Amino acid sequence: MDDTIGKQLMTEIKDFSIGEYQLYFGGSWGNYYLVLFFPEVWSYELFESYLGYKVNPWSKEGNFYSTDYEAYEGRKEYAEETAGGYYAARLAILEKMKSLKRQHSVLALRFITSEYNIPLGVWVCREASRNALKEQPLRFSSEELMVKYAQEFLQRKFGFEIGVLLKESRLLKEKKQQMRMSQFL
Repeated sequence: MDDTIGKQLMTEIKDFSIGEYQLYFGGSWGNYYLVLFFPEVWSYELFESYLGYKVNPWSKEGNFYSTDYEAYEGRKEYAEETAGGYYAARLAILEKMKSLKRQHSVLALRFITSEYNIPLGVWVCREASRNALKEQPLRFSSEELMVKYAQEFLQRKFGFEIGVLLKESRLLKEKKQQMRMSQFL
């Protein structure tokens, strides 16, 4: 259901103007989301990390995180590593963009703490990400400032270094490599 509703919302938001740099943080039930909105056309990437674990049980590569990504065209296959949580968080993000009437490229980072000791299903992901997106966003004038703030914030909040996630991010790699129409004007 999250995927079906999300696909419908995605077609709507792709007609919206590009948004601005925004950062949201919040959550519940031991699940916290840091959501970074970039002023780009729609794309989405989710990283999930269990704080205190050396290996994420869902990672196919044996990493401490799991991740899935989609470009503007959307996904062709099921999000294997982050599974239903991918679609649940994406739905909350798309709902937020619809309310803002803006589209963004979105990097979402989920942090699962020891408070979350009994799996309760993907509704937790949907509601925790919705809670994060209800918070007042921080706005930034550049990607560099937003990413630097995110790094410092997560270091203070969880003692978590996100450098590896940023380095592995397909979304951030494609943002750097993708030529923009404005570059030709």
